[in-house]
Amino acid sequence: MSAIVVADALRSLSQEHREVIEQTYLRDRTISEAAEILGIPPGTVKSRLYYGIRALRGLLRDKGVAG
Repeated sequence: MSAIVVADALRSLSQEHREVIEQTYLRDRTISEAAEILGIPPGTVKSRLYYGIRALRGLLRDKGVAG
């Protein structure tokens, strides 16, 4: 999978979803660390992460790069 395709798909997400994915996956932070950095409750991070990854998968599937 091309990094360019993934970066493009990430840019298509809402800022809230992009932020939690960046903090947890790209910066390898825990839910608690991401919550503290973003100033939101850990449950909100979990929820945004779930829906953000779900949206990202859909975008990548639409681009033909995810199953």
